[in-house]
Amino acid sequence: MKNLTKVTLAVLVVTQLMSVEAFAGAKFKESLLTTKKDGITDPYFQIKSTKVVELTDEEAMEFINDDKSAVQDSEDKYNIVPKGIVLPNIPPIPPAVTIGNKDASGGLVAAGGGGTATPTPIPTGFLDGIIMVVDKLIAIGQKILPTIEKGRAVVTNNPMAAVSVLPRLETKDPVVHDMGNWTVPVTKHYKISYSNGLGSEVVSFVYSITYQYNGTYGGKGKYLTGIRASARNIVISWGFDLDASSSLIQISNVGTAENVIAGATIEISYTVKNWTRTITTNEQFFIAGDGRLLKQD
Repeated sequence: MKNLTKVTLAVLVVTQLMSVEAFAGAKFKESLLTTKKDGITDPYFQIKSTKVVELTDEEAMEFINDDKSAVQDSEDKYNIVPKGIVLPNIPPIPPAVTIGNKDASGGLVAAGGGGTATPTPIPTGFLDGIIMVVDKLIAIGQKILPTIEKGRAVVTNNPMAAVSVLPRLETKDPVVHDMGNWTVPVTKHYKISYSNGLGSEVVSFVYSITYQYNGTYGGKGKYLTGIRASARNIVISWGFDLDASSSLIQISNVGTAENVIAGATIEISYTVKNWTRTITTNEQFFIAGDGRLLKQD
């Protein structure tokens, strides 16, 4: 009888403990739901407006001079070139290789020839660097590049990270060491800012688009090199996160068949998120070999 009583008491104690735990769990879940519901309606977490502003040269110099970490690799120095300073012309040079056409089986056709040739071995790294081919143009680089990850600027020393739009030649390697007339790198800066329901700026950053243009081959054409996007001056308030990337969308010839003007459309995609909402915005820019940079509406 005593043993039975002890067992009964033990069962009652366990049952009570389980009831208390279940009650506590239910209360915790209820608390989370209440907190989330309150957060959804909290104006602090609500993005009410987004603003994109192109910075003047003076405005850009202000934040560049204050940001000593802006020079993060050998190519980022192009983003902080003061007026009047001429940098050496050092466009990226891809490995030498002849680009021909492919036959039905995927093998290469002899460049400029009419029949199928023995497939020419091509370095894998270079094939990875060819991201787009259109008529008389070839784009070399990295198609998608992370610019900001979890609120931090992404820096890469990969020489193929910058995109080049070069002549597609049937009889010669698509390299830039035989090209000339490249301009000093040009940079445009844009500030992106998000404001919440209280009117406070909760996320802001500056992204810069850099490129060289006017490259010619044999005295003809206008081509592009060193196209890249970078980010700095990232400011993120508590409870928010930011990711961004840049990508090449398309290349085109905006000149004539005899005098090619390379064109490249790039897209900057950035995502602001908190635990109540995620907002992704895309901005597209068109860059021409004659130096034009147009923001697409």
